[in-house]
Amino acid sequence: MKRYPFNNLPEINKEDAINTLRKPLSEIEFAADYYKAVFHLADFPGEDSENALLEFIKFDYEQLEFKIARRKAVEILGLFNCKKAIPTIANYLIDDDSYLIETAIWSLGKLKCNDIDIINRICSKLYEPFHNKRIVIQTLTNLGIEKELEKIRELSKDPKSSHSIKGAALAALIRLAGEKDKLFELRDFLRLSNQNDRHCAVQDIINAGHLSMIPFVLEAPISPSFKIQAIDSLWMDDSLHIENISLINSLDSVILDDPKQINTLRINNFRKDIGFLIDQLFHTDFNRCYHSLQELLNHSFDEVIYYLNINWDRAKVDYGAIYFFINAYKILLEKGFYDRSLLQKVNFLLSDSWPDYMKFKSSAIQVWSILNDPKFYSDFQNFSDESITPFWKNRYTALLVLQNNQIDLNHNIAKIFLNDSHRFVRLKAKQICSL
Repeated sequence: MKRYPFNNLPEINKEDAINTLRKPLSEIEFAADYYKAVFHLADFPGEDSENALLEFIKFDYEQLEFKIARRKAVEILGLFNCKKAIPTIANYLIDDDSYLIETAIWSLGKLKCNDIDIINRICSKLYEPFHNKRIVIQTLTNLGIEKELEKIRELSKDPKSSHSIKGAALAALIRLAGEKDKLFELRDFLRLSNQNDRHCAVQDIINAGHLSMIPFVLEAPISPSFKIQAIDSLWMDDSLHIENISLINSLDSVILDDPKQINTLRINNFRKDIGFLIDQLFHTDFNRCYHSLQELLNHSFDEVIYYLNINWDRAKVDYGAIYFFINAYKILLEKGFYDRSLLQKVNFLLSDSWPDYMKFKSSAIQVWSILNDPKFYSDFQNFSDESITPFWKNRYTALLVLQNNQIDLNHNIAKIFLNDSHRFVRLKAKQICSL
């Protein structure tokens, strides 16, 4: 599977990518070819790829395209866990390109750099007019560096600090100084009006390392992908229950994504007419989308289906809107309101027209099961085949549907998933088999 979603760059092989990176700028047809080569090398970890990236970042061209490609190369060296790159990357802690400095700090954290001199240089950014102190605090937290805790505490209280800096600082104080009382303040960041701040809060909760925050993440008005990231990062073993929190119930909650379970934020001047509510399903702020779903349930369901249908052509080219449209159809279907074109819509969403990791696919699987299409169970084994269903969330969803529908073959079918490559799918299959 490709490392990066929405990869629309033309494919090139490893050898061509390395050859491109070794060429001087004067021999490159398009400066953007550097980025394309770096991007695709992410799929080919190994010493030859590392050496090519290391040689490449030592070039020094002024072209913006080169600078962007160099930042990506520094990032990938961190992802490759290329320890020998640490001294070279550390050289970029002083550079005219502030984004390169930021990427270098992130990469050194990823590489678990323990060089005291380099760590001190990273720490110094807390005292400079550096534009992204958040990444500095996060890196020091992940490296377990406690020497700047008082400065971090100062930043957590500074009225001039952004929410993203304060959140990172709170996570550092929780994790490095054991100040659990800061969890309540960090929890409240999930209720900030700006969606990016709420997203940052999820990452800060992950960095703080406290599983007890999962229930609050689950009810936050944010994308399910952030919630799954939190569960995956914080749930470190295969226990089904930790601190009175159920792993399976948490995952099921994210996948079912009942809008009534989302604690939405108040929105000023939010109208309730159905045309406005449908338009809000296209919004990039998930709080508005969830709030719209909640309000749509107060309208005539026949009217809601009508408005969903006449806006479907507009929605089906917007992968964010598709998620909320198909969830709206699912809610109406569960309440007995059926749309004749729904199976056709589901077939479109589950087709190869979309990558398997699109978040609406798990919702489409749920809708398909409710439609009682004979093909759903006759082809059910396709969900257990990772070459056909590569994204684990969709395989998990199939098991959840199997469990909820309580068909006679539950145990026998679930056994097929017991050797799945993803631990959450295996645990779900194990749960079904033990019932």
